[in-house]
Amino acid sequence: MSWPEWNPARGIEPSQWPLACIGPGRVGCALSRALAGLGFPVVAVGGGSSGWDERLAAELGAEVTAEPYGELGGKARLILVTTPDHSLAAAAAAIGAGAALKPGTCIIQTSATVPAEVLRPMSGETEGISCLSLHPLKPFMDRERGLEHFSGAIFGIEGEDEARTLGHALAGLLKGHPLDITPRDKAVYHAVGVMAFTGVMALAWAAQRTAEGLDLDPSFLEKGILPNMSAAAEAVGEQGLPGGLTGPISRGDADVVSDHMKVLAERFPELVPIYREIGLLNLRMVEEEGRLEGEVVKRLRQALKS
Repeated sequence: MSWPEWNPARGIEPSQWPLACIGPGRVGCALSRALAGLGFPVVAVGGGSSGWDERLAAELGAEVTAEPYGELGGKARLILVTTPDHSLAAAAAAIGAGAALKPGTCIIQTSATVPAEVLRPMSGETEGISCLSLHPLKPFMDRERGLEHFSGAIFGIEGEDEARTLGHALAGLLKGHPLDITPRDKAVYHAVGVMAFTGVMALAWAAQRTAEGLDLDPSFLEKGILPNMSAAAEAVGEQGLPGGLTGPISRGDADVVSDHMKVLAERFPELVPIYREIGLLNLRMVEEEGRLEGEVVKRLRQALKS
């Protein structure tokens, strides 16, 4: 017995894709909630910690399932395996041993770095089961997110041809942007997201440490820095790179950079590497665009490396 044949040209009919979530962490909870909001019936939740499988199952009207996941294959056509990366292989083996998956099933994991092929043990000897990696490149701060959180997100998609086609369709339903990536490129793709998203946190921390060291008002970060970090991101969106760049590097002001390096070394030495590397990256950006003369670039580089 198989699930009904899927015709990609007709899109996805959610009612024909009952869903199970194994390992409901932050992404698993959000993705299950989002797909349920689109009409995908959530039939089972399992493998959660701190009672989250029971909580999500109760919220979405699903059953709680546990190893050996017997009969899961007859209930769920989409199976989200959203356990931590290090336990994906073990989860796939456990489900494959007991779930009796049917042809036409798609297994989805959301790891940014582990290839979709890690799920292959779930299919066992059964033909017609596809494995997909569908990674939303977006921060998930908690388990309470839902459908709106995926709007505009990039979805890194990796797997076999049919699985990727399904991934594109799911990304479209979630109002995201699908991006095909290879197993080899997944780590780089994810590293870029980590730099962009957690880099903001590191810079906010640096600003906060400076404010504390200067005994500034506690609202300095909230009122003076964070809104303008958002403004800088908006400038990149509006003017591109390096058009949105401001500050002494963009103006070629090596004396100001030297002053910054000196005072940071004296009073906040832990921030010197952050300032230096940001400056060198910005310098490379404006240098490649030919916005500064060679001698000015040389003085700026010397100031940053002093």
